[in-house]
Amino acid sequence: MAGRFETLIRSNQVRVAVATSMAALGLWAFAPYVTTEVGGEAFVNAPIIRMASPIPGIVATDLPPPGSAITTSRTARLVTARLIDTGPLAALKGQQAALISVRDLALRQIAELTSASARAASRSARFGQAASARLAATTRAAHEALAACEAEAAEAVLQRDRIEALAAQRFATFTQRDRLRAQALASARRCAALKDQAMALAIETRAAGHGLYLAGAAMDAPYGDQQRDRLLLRRQELESVVADAEARLAELARQIAAEEERLARASAFDARLPAGTVVWSQPAPRGTTVAPGSNLLELADCNRRYVEVALPERRMEAILPGSPAKVRLIGSDEWLAGRVASIAEAAAQRDGAMLAANPDKEARALSVQISLPPPASLARRCDVGRLAEVRFPRWK
Repeated sequence: MAGRFETLIRSNQVRVAVATSMAALGLWAFAPYVTTEVGGEAFVNAPIIRMASPIPGIVATDLPPPGSAITTSRTARLVTARLIDTGPLAALKGQQAALISVRDLALRQIAELTSASARAASRSARFGQAASARLAATTRAAHEALAACEAEAAEAVLQRDRIEALAAQRFATFTQRDRLRAQALASARRCAALKDQAMALAIETRAAGHGLYLAGAAMDAPYGDQQRDRLLLRRQELESVVADAEARLAELARQIAAEEERLARASAFDARLPAGTVVWSQPAPRGTTVAPGSNLLELADCNRRYVEVALPERRMEAILPGSPAKVRLIGSDEWLAGRVASIAEAAAQRDGAMLAANPDKEARALSVQISLPPPASLARRCDVGRLAEVRFPRWK
């Protein structure tokens, strides 16, 4: 048995096969360095979403602890205010109550003025009817008196003419003649006065038909109409007060809504925790008092994770944004397809305050960021900080 094994080992075919296998193994191990550019030190990184408190208050006791995965978007209360200043809101509501009282009082007064104006209009109508009836009766009486006067004047003229004829024949005295002449003249003048009175009544009747009551030229409208005019002016003033109050109430309503919204924001801080993130750190412990601007939570955005790899500066012209790359996390057999997102030169200034992982950067290394697809699971904190192997194809 030992002889056969020795013979097999000393066989040329076996030696050639072993040598060929070793050469093939060496070529297989060295092939990636020929066909691709193998990156240096690489690690997974992700940007940080920092949530700061906009109000002073107390940190909530039910905040998610570091390492918690946010698989679905949800709203969480991060801070509760200790004291809330409601003085401005109370002042605005006081002004609103005072304006409402003024407006309601003005509306009640307008309603009362409307009722009083209706009563005055009714009185004016009745006054107009009564005045028209009185004028009609007075006019009829004046015409009857004028007719009687004209009849008396005609009789007086006849008697005067008869006495004058008798006096001319010396059958009547001159005294009788003069007396009858005076009676006829007095009757004519009395009839002229009654005629003027009838004309004045006719003028007053026509004026009353147009709503003007002369009443001895003392006024042109009844007291009810004048009172209605005063009520109208007062109502217009009150309507102006109501319009001004309504405008100020509308403005106060907007101010109150804005103040209530501000108080709602000041009473508590509710933040939207985006899906696909991991609670990376919690700078403010639960139950502690924080000031405005204090950091509460830092979330690693796994949806925008990437691999950062250091390359020699001489590869600057060969690696461009958008170039394809293959990434394998150390400890995994799966190769992930990625693309170059950005390139930072060796001497470029680096701000790592908003990054989950921030190792020291070599002074002469080119920093290349390769975007990765979102992880299937957030159980491992989206692999932030995990080392990786990166390969860039030499020929595209």
